[in-house]
Amino acid sequence: MSSEDQELPANGRDRLELLFRADPLMAQLGAELIIWSPGTATVQAMMNETHTNFLGGGHGGILFSLGDIAMSFASNGYGRLALATQIDISYHRGVRPGDLVVATATEISRTRRFGHHRVELKVNERLVASATGTTYRTDDWHFGEEIWPTDWREKY
Repeated sequence: MSSEDQELPANGRDRLELLFRADPLMAQLGAELIIWSPGTATVQAMMNETHTNFLGGGHGGILFSLGDIAMSFASNGYGRLALATQIDISYHRGVRPGDLVVATATEISRTRRFGHHRVELKVNERLVASATGTTYRTDDWHFGEEIWPTDWREKY
């Protein structure tokens, strides 16, 4: 657990947890949130037949979506509303139905306005895709700024 995770106001953390777990696309993909803290998040999904392309392999859009979801949770984990502005993904290996894909997003750097993230997607600890992305950090706070202490808002 990072020191930032320990500092995250409990009420905000609980509400963000519920918000993240209610993500409609995550549910549609059959994915689940494994763990998150400010600046990092891991989600996973079992590839199934509906996730395949016309060749029978895992569709790149599914991998992209899993990475995007992980990055979204990592970047919004401070409580500040953050929106993806750019994601570049590289596919290294194919995936198949029955593969459990684990996507982990990690913050590389953060300023008041921008967050930069690395995303790794793995099957059995083997890298199948990787991405980098940028998020725009707005002045808005999830659930209103009043639930986030002043020192937290000033720091993050």
